[in-house]
Amino acid sequence: MKRLIHSLLVVGLGAGIHTTAMADGRAVFQTADASMPSLTFSWQVPERSRLDTPNETAHVIAVDGKAYGVAKVAGHPVAMDLDQLAALLGQHNALARLGPDAVVPTQITALEPTGQPETVAGVAGERYRVSWVDSEGRARIDEAVLTDDPLVMEMQDALLGGMTRAIARGTGVSGHETAERELDRRGLAVLRFGDDFRLESISDDPQPDGRFAMPSKPVDLQQLMRGVMGN
Repeated sequence: MKRLIHSLLVVGLGAGIHTTAMADGRAVFQTADASMPSLTFSWQVPERSRLDTPNETAHVIAVDGKAYGVAKVAGHPVAMDLDQLAALLGQHNALARLGPDAVVPTQITALEPTGQPETVAGVAGERYRVSWVDSEGRARIDEAVLTDDPLVMEMQDALLGGMTRAIARGTGVSGHETAERELDRRGLAVLRFGDDFRLESISDDPQPDGRFAMPSKPVDLQQLMRGVMGN
């Protein structure tokens, strides 16, 4: 579950956010994480989205600003409130850190179009040279392919405005807002960002309500821990 959340934040924080009218959709991303090379993201509105990976029996649902992890326990799906889990484990737990390589862009210092077109997942875009500073203060340069395609913009609304913000609120990962605002100001969405993110496919297929439903009421982790410890 931690690797799934980390991959989402790396993917999500490399993109911008833009507000448009929303429609249902589904997208598949390729990531640089060898243990989790692809992620499937589906949404109805920014406040209702889901992230799946083919390599785990767990997924994340974001509903109305809160994120929940769903995993199978003894063959049955169990929902966990990620805010509560992070608070229970403490500020310096692995969920909050999301691993030692969890850095996010805090500032974009230059965004230079190259004039070179590139099509990614059937969507036309343009290559940009992106100079940015990460959350550890290091200057970085990457190549990105950006677009103003409406469906990709909608996907980013749900990915960042819903899912990523809901997870970031619970885990304490932040600092990316400046980068978000710059891409929003330019009205651009990310098709590819360095080796961290590449859109493989995207569609506006309707998504059934049941895909975003909780399998059960989230378990009370504090009560569960008290029971385990005999208190």
